[in-house]
Amino acid sequence: MGNGPSLLRRIQRQELANPGSRVNLQEVRDSILAHLRTMCLTREGTMLTRPDYGIACVSEMVHNFPDAIAIMARSIRHTIETYEPRLTNVRVRHVPGPDLILRFEISAQLTGNRSNPSLQFETTIDTTRAIGVH
Repeated sequence: MGNGPSLLRRIQRQELANPGSRVNLQEVRDSILAHLRTMCLTREGTMLTRPDYGIACVSEMVHNFPDAIAIMARSIRHTIETYEPRLTNVRVRHVPGPDLILRFEISAQLTGNRSNPSLQFETTIDTTRAIGVH
């Protein structure tokens, strides 16, 4: 799979009329970010055809409190490695903070790109269990 936007995004923007057109790094990052948001807002086990798509349910983390952060980090990493083929060398790291927001830094490299640029994203989970990906 290429590093450009998804097929549907290209059709929407009518890039198929110019197959030789190049996509800039920001467009690729935005497309990956949109997919990461979809993955992180999908609970593991809710897709019948792909039960491992998505991340662990935040509500269930209360029952695994001592290991909750490690479980969530593994869940995020597994989903990205499995379902986002444009990224390689995925690392998910918990970033402690003074507030009650759970933060994970996601860093990875683009697959198949000569310069192999590194991308970084942040996932946050707040006290209302709302998940954000930036």
